[in-house]
Amino acid sequence: MNWSSVKNLLIAILLAANLFLLFNIVRQDRTRGYVDEEEVYGAVELLAERGLDVDVSGVPLEKFNAPVYESLYSDEYYTEAAQTLSASPRELLLSLPDGGFSISAENGTVVEFDTEFGFAYMKYGNSESAAYTKITAENFASEAALWDEIGASRLNALIKRAEDFLELCVGDDYILSAKVTDSYHDSGSGFTYLLARQLLGDYPVYSHYAVCVFDGDELVYASGRWYFAPFDEDYNTELIDQVNILFTDLTALRSYSIAPFALADISDAEAQFPTKDTATDLDDTALPSVKSMQACYAIYWNANKTALYFIPAWQIDHNDGQTVVYNATNGTVYSRN
Repeated sequence: MNWSSVKNLLIAILLAANLFLLFNIVRQDRTRGYVDEEEVYGAVELLAERGLDVDVSGVPLEKFNAPVYESLYSDEYYTEAAQTLSASPRELLLSLPDGGFSISAENGTVVEFDTEFGFAYMKYGNSESAAYTKITAENFASEAALWDEIGASRLNALIKRAEDFLELCVGDDYILSAKVTDSYHDSGSGFTYLLARQLLGDYPVYSHYAVCVFDGDELVYASGRWYFAPFDEDYNTELIDQVNILFTDLTALRSYSIAPFALADISDAEAQFPTKDTATDLDDTALPSVKSMQACYAIYWNANKTALYFIPAWQIDHNDGQTVVYNATNGTVYSRN
């Protein structure tokens, strides 16, 4: 017997068995972490029959597994955040007409807050400078197109400064973090602008952006919507997946476009998931198509405004510019604009 040949055969068999085992492990992991692609295609076809066109390339396949986070809230939130951002004790606190606060620090820094997590940080208390205040998350891209890109080495240094600043209030708890997504240098004013997004784990916090303005290497201004506090608890809960949220979107879009009196003339099932024929009879205006969707977090107050809950959500962007955000725990509309 040729033992060398037998040994090579056994090695080949063991290698094939290991490869088969590895393939099955990878397939099982993907099954646990991703929705079935055929299920998505089938849902998209069914939605199209009912009047909602969906760009299948804009539907993520990765499953959304994320907890609910709780952050305890008190009247000291504004003072604690301002003192941390300014690295100086509070000198003066003024109430603003919108219910927010303006806090002046002993070193001259001013930090303003509104009641919807809006903030403005002014290193030298210069709240009137148009060069600082005219740039927002909404117009950042259009402004950036007019000016200059930043060299890689300098950009990396400014990104670190901006992200470190926006993460000051959470300390070593980096569940909440900042990620710079865009930048440009305004050669007219000499200022450099960075746009950052607030993340909770791997997911963005809906509508939470900040613009950071640098004069040279010094951060002189920052503004946007941001939450400046760590979390206290987290809770696991079952989430609605992307396929079912798309059907929720169909129902919501149809409810916006169907006149209430017309609903009395059709069945409940047709009202919830109307076919194209039913939709045409009820409303000649076509539903906006779905361009893309992404997992994110939405913020809710508790009844007494003593705690905030960061709830997993789905953001759906439509081709008419309309964005609808759905609570992923119960399917309700969180925001529509």
